[in-house]
Amino acid sequence: MLTRHREAGQAFPIYITVVAGLLFLAFAYFVVGEYADQRNGAQGAADAAALAAAQDARDQIVDELLGPKLPENWVELILGRGFETGAACDIADDYAQKNDSDSNGCNPYYGQYWGFTVGVKTKKTIGDSVIPGTADKKGEAKARAVVVPECSLSGAKLDCDGMASLIDPDDLGSVPDLADLFTVRLIDAN
Repeated sequence: MLTRHREAGQAFPIYITVVAGLLFLAFAYFVVGEYADQRNGAQGAADAAALAAAQDARDQIVDELLGPKLPENWVELILGRGFETGAACDIADDYAQKNDSDSNGCNPYYGQYWGFTVGVKTKKTIGDSVIPGTADKKGEAKARAVVVPECSLSGAKLDCDGMASLIDPDDLGSVPDLADLFTVRLIDAN
């Protein structure tokens, strides 16, 4: 009979240890979930900021093309190039702020298509947790958005979806609807 009471008493500390371990794991999973949430928020803010910068660049291009006369750099403009980067990056910073994040850099991107790479860091941290070193952790992300010309240029001919038209710099009527000339999209930032 004495042996039976000793065995029952030994199970209780094991039970407490198992329950404490499970609680720790639950809190750890919560922290991992919080970090994933911070990271997702940062990615959304980075995407919005990069798209805003590229849309501003597209708008700059369209505004120049809509001037009283086609500018001398109209070829570069139709190819989605020749925009002011400072104003676009200011808009990217505004969008990061609207999404509760700080801009971590806005850099022009000059790949196949021109655009911007924007990095952000969330303003909020994960907060106190059971995992050391995570209290001050913020979500970080970057995104890249580009201005994609929908037309190709061959000499003075502009080909938009198979419809070629001759560009006359003195006749703005020869330019297709500018809304159809460009799209803005996200591409891989790595």
